[in-house]
Amino acid sequence: MDTALTTLFLGTTRGAVFALVAMGLVLVWRGAGIVNFAQMGQAMFSTYIASSLIISGHGYWFAFATALIAGALLGALVDVAVMRPLTKRSHSGILASESMRATVPVIASLGILGILQSLAGMLWAAEERGFPSPVSDVAVKAFGKTAPFTNFDLFIIIVVLLTLAATTLFFTKTGMGLAMRATALNPEVARLSGIRIGRVRTLSWAISGVASSLAGLLITPSANLSPNTLDLILIVGFTAAVVGGLESLPGSVVGGFILGLLIAVVNVYDAPDDVFLALLIFLLVVLIVKPGGLFGSKRVRNV
Repeated sequence: MDTALTTLFLGTTRGAVFALVAMGLVLVWRGAGIVNFAQMGQAMFSTYIASSLIISGHGYWFAFATALIAGALLGALVDVAVMRPLTKRSHSGILASESMRATVPVIASLGILGILQSLAGMLWAAEERGFPSPVSDVAVKAFGKTAPFTNFDLFIIIVVLLTLAATTLFFTKTGMGLAMRATALNPEVARLSGIRIGRVRTLSWAISGVASSLAGLLITPSANLSPNTLDLILIVGFTAAVVGGLESLPGSVVGGFILGLLIAVVNVYDAPDDVFLALLIFLLVVLIVKPGGLFGSKRVRNV
């Protein structure tokens, strides 16, 4: 029973982080039609900024907020400086074939990932460093018994749930959120309705940057920070987004939690070496049964 509860809380905690990563990927995909493989490179870079601020004597929450702002600015910069010019070139006919139009931004995101990792290596000497937790990582004790989770696990779950609630309210109750939904549904109709597609697109990159930075800040205390720390998190987050459906924000969240639980079960009841095999088999099964993902629509956009 204790093992089962430990597995459940471990899977929920990790799944919450994967849900954030998947949500960030879906935001950019819906807003720009691009799979942003540079996302966790952006998260790594903003987390290094937070770490440097803490080392220099600033408080944790100041560094935390600064990292989120840096993530938003970095996401917006990637769109304005790189992705938007590439999109304009593709629409002007310079990139003639449809496959090239779809492939070039993805390659560009991989290039940005490499640049960010190299830049982090130059600025911080590629050193692996720890990252503090704002709360205790000691197991919670209640009624004289040790619970199968820590205060930090609860902190992660609460922060992610609050973030998901805030995101839901933003997309359902604000004008800009509704504009982003309209743009994702039909960009041409949204443009004719007076929505500034470029501004909405950049905002989706900025929000994605915040989500990925938050994921980096939450996962790093349990995994030392280095330029390549978050690469595996990106792989799992992307898998979660595909499992849930690249067109669906709720699907990305559900996909993240499902994969978190799957990884926890494999780690506890089988062997860590089998995690990626289990992920691959699960992904293949989902794509065979529902090619658009668990929450995907029947009409799937080609990549």
